[in-house]
Amino acid sequence: MGDKHAPAVTSSTERLGQVLFRLRSLTPVPVILVCAWALWTQQGAPGPGGADVDFALDLVGLALAIVGQVLRFYVLGWVPEGTSGQNLSIQASTLNTTGPYAYVRNPLYVGNLGIVLGLCCIAHHPWVYVATLVFFFGEYFFIIRAEEAFLRSKFGEAFDEFCRTVPRWIPRLSPAKPGALRSGGFDWRRALKKEINPFSAWALGAVLLLGWELHARGGLTVNVLGALVALSVMVLVGLLVVKAWKKGWLFA
Repeated sequence: MGDKHAPAVTSSTERLGQVLFRLRSLTPVPVILVCAWALWTQQGAPGPGGADVDFALDLVGLALAIVGQVLRFYVLGWVPEGTSGQNLSIQASTLNTTGPYAYVRNPLYVGNLGIVLGLCCIAHHPWVYVATLVFFFGEYFFIIRAEEAFLRSKFGEAFDEFCRTVPRWIPRLSPAKPGALRSGGFDWRRALKKEINPFSAWALGAVLLLGWELHARGGLTVNVLGALVALSVMVLVGLLVVKAWKKGWLFA
């Protein structure tokens, strides 16, 4: 998603969707603060189901977040430049209908949902589930409507046909249209450069959640703390290396 001049939106829903799209890096901050307060007041007590369920959901949550991240990485490695970008305005030089988009219309957002559900499972607090999922689906309700209005105004019947054959959220079992998105194959460099920020954010968030849980329950031993710190340092070093690579300071 390269045309820098989006058609005028026609409804308040679409206008709000465009605003939320521009601010999507900032809008989660109040929700994160609410979730942090809820976990603080819980003081490490296990969530519904007790400690065994809590531990199982830690593992499930990590698995969900990793699957969501893998999906995002896969999508961004296949999409051509000028589409599915991480920009401040809704853009699209072409309409993606093959590859992962032949299964679901919003594969990146499905990946986001996996990451969000994963972090919710690790936190395992009723208010975290409520606040996070209400915010997630509420925000994307408006963003997706704004994106769809833009794409329909630009691609017309081709986009309507895409909507008739490909679901918005729940993937098809078989592709609606065969073919790959990139003629040159999977571009792992592009995917890595695009995804290093989101990956670093949720990975550090997961480490923080696990560290708080262990600390509040008296299980944060020196060895475990060292492992969590080492994992955080690895993520931060990876972030800095990829940032330097993007700027041309390394591996030129």
